[in-house]
Amino acid sequence: MRPTLTLLICFFAGFLPGQSVTVPTFQNEVHLGGAGSATATFSFPEDVSPYNQVLMHVDLGCAPGVGCDPYDRLSRIFARKGGAEWEIARYVTPFGIGTCGWTIDVSAYREILSGEVELHSSIETWAGGWSLSLDFEFIEGPQDFKYIEVRNLWHGWDNALQRSYGNFKIGDTLWFKDDLPVRQALIPANAEKVMLRVYNTGHGQGNTDNAAEFHEVTHTLRVNGEDAFQHHLWKADCDQNPCSPQNGTWRFPRAGWCPGQDVRPADFDATSLLAPGETASFDYVLEPYLNRCSPLYPNCNPASDCAFGNQVSCNFDGNLHTEPRYVMAIQLIVMSNSPLTGVAEPKAEREVSLFPNPSSGAFRLVFRGPASGAAALAVYNINGQQVYAEQLIARELNNHELDLGFLPGGAYFLELAFEGAKLYQKLFIRR
Repeated sequence: MRPTLTLLICFFAGFLPGQSVTVPTFQNEVHLGGAGSATATFSFPEDVSPYNQVLMHVDLGCAPGVGCDPYDRLSRIFARKGGAEWEIARYVTPFGIGTCGWTIDVSAYREILSGEVELHSSIETWAGGWSLSLDFEFIEGPQDFKYIEVRNLWHGWDNALQRSYGNFKIGDTLWFKDDLPVRQALIPANAEKVMLRVYNTGHGQGNTDNAAEFHEVTHTLRVNGEDAFQHHLWKADCDQNPCSPQNGTWRFPRAGWCPGQDVRPADFDATSLLAPGETASFDYVLEPYLNRCSPLYPNCNPASDCAFGNQVSCNFDGNLHTEPRYVMAIQLIVMSNSPLTGVAEPKAEREVSLFPNPSSGAFRLVFRGPASGAAALAVYNINGQQVYAEQLIARELNNHELDLGFLPGGAYFLELAFEGAKLYQKLFIRR
């Protein structure tokens, strides 16, 4: 166990120069099979102004009595406070060797990690288990910026998309578009530096191009409608791993991660692209990908469409052939040396739904959120063919009647496009 120095904050008015304070949180917390997790509330320093760096020390061991999960499993750490949640760290367990540890810089979350904070640890473990200890080290020193605010741009469940950014399945683009909605945020007038932080890792194998774990891609971050940054989602140095040697394919490059390593988020400095005091728009555009090795792809042929050929079928089997997916959390980080007026919430989320659903063909469109200008409505079948289209005025979307009784029974997707954004909703016609 790493030696620690723990101070009772309430008894000390000041600190020696360069002093570090360690806050122990989870200690030998067991995560067992079935997507193991742990949640608890811990007391952090009330005043974090003396500290310029916060390090999170991760010690990972095997669960007592059951041993370690032998496979590389995605692990995420979240902080929760004031009804909000932020991902603050991500790592992947080692392949077949059990114990390992990492030190991760979480200084950007310094102000979140103050006072009472709920932490949530999640390890996607399904066999055996893990024992986790987590300590936070606050290191005193001059700060580049006294105030930091972090907000989520894309995180967790999206009601409008009916999809989770933490389990964003990709590739069935004949019938479901892999588009993230544009986000907007007011940049505080006194903002001095603004960063975009991207956590994204690809998972799933056996698909076309062996996506998403072994598929090299480049996504694009747009700011105010213009391409601003390229995010090359690829980790080519897995063989240079301090947690080694491991078993299996640990040396192989992967989409943004390596077995037995912490996942370093991609940070992009957007300061020069933004005007303090004005609203900015942000978009994360995924490189197009079509998975032909899918039960939803017409005439799927494993021999030609699947990475492992006839070793797999077009159906996902939870082993050699698993669904391609991204695990994403993308944040806006604003810094200043004067108190921030707050990073404004993005414009109200837009949501579209249909009622009743399923239906014999008559639907009423229910729309919530701001809308202006023209809107384009389209319906696609599961083969990606457009079977209906209509032009509307955006402000008249709510309670719009939609008659699709002429279509055969089955599953369809509605696409609603306006103001540069697109919303999707699955619908079913019953016969």
